[in-house]
Amino acid sequence: MPSHSYTGQDGQESEDYESEEQLQHRILTAALEFVPEHGWTAEAIAEGAKTLGLSAAAAGMFHSDGSELILHFVSQCNSKLSDLLEEEQKQVQLGKAEKKPTNQFLRDAVEARLRMVIPYIEKWPQAVSILLLPHNIPSSLNLLTSMIDDIWHYAGDQSTDFNWYTRRAVLTGIYNTTELVMMQDTSPDFEDTWRFLENRVADAMNMSSAAQQVTLRARYPPVPTPVQIRQ
Repeated sequence: MPSHSYTGQDGQESEDYESEEQLQHRILTAALEFVPEHGWTAEAIAEGAKTLGLSAAAAGMFHSDGSELILHFVSQCNSKLSDLLEEEQKQVQLGKAEKKPTNQFLRDAVEARLRMVIPYIEKWPQAVSILLLPHNIPSSLNLLTSMIDDIWHYAGDQSTDFNWYTRRAVLTGIYNTTELVMMQDTSPDFEDTWRFLENRVADAMNMSSAAQQVTLRARYPPVPTPVQIRQ
């Protein structure tokens, strides 16, 4: 593994046998502690670097808009959610837990993911606005798509037709709108947000059920009885 030198707070150059990517990962993880005070900024990254014994100049390794810090956090949250859903699946397979109905599973998964934002909720509108900048949209969208895919995967979705796209588009809409509600929610423990989420998931499941009924009727129309034929 290549070694990289960097300047510590004492002004001395140090060497550590880790990749640049690993070093950046450590800095960004340390920087999260300072987001509530400094926001998603280079200042937070500089403070994180200093806790690792590095110079604040280490923040120069990153873009000045704080986007890499936000994307790092989102990626961490997605990984935590995936681990959580995988563990739940194992518990069901071992017979230690019952399989949740799809609507409850989707609701719980989205809530679990959004709860990870709560420690940074006051600064989250800033993060959302930064992620919506044109140069950040591809990376942000990839992380969102990956998270939605994971939720449907662990929900047991095995569709390969147009429903595959429809379900992901619907859940993406639910996640994004619930996130917006959450950023404005002042109710205790975000109760209004979770109620909104539950209603949106229920609406989506009802629409899906109705659409399936229409499809089935179109494919297999009822056979008219002799009485109906005579009429």
